[in-house]
Amino acid sequence: MIERWREDIDHLDRVLVRLLNLRARLVLRIARSKRAAGLSVRAPAREREVLRDVVDANPGPLAESAVLAVFRLIIRESRRLEEDM
Repeated sequence: MIERWREDIDHLDRVLVRLLNLRARLVLRIARSKRAAGLSVRAPAREREVLRDVVDANPGPLAESAVLAVFRLIIRESRRLEEDM
């Protein structure tokens, strides 16, 4: 039974990586569009909105602080991608 659960976790980890890369590609598309329109790439209000949304979407058992830590890291990496464009 434990081995099956571990296989499920491994599968979910791969799905998470694919979704994170899909998210990153969308971030880059948005950044290119903003630059083309002469807009600032950085959007602190949007970052706060994302953090509020993921906290609201979290039914547990993950702690709010854990969800925030993960998404702060995702946002930080998104900013790095935008800056490296």
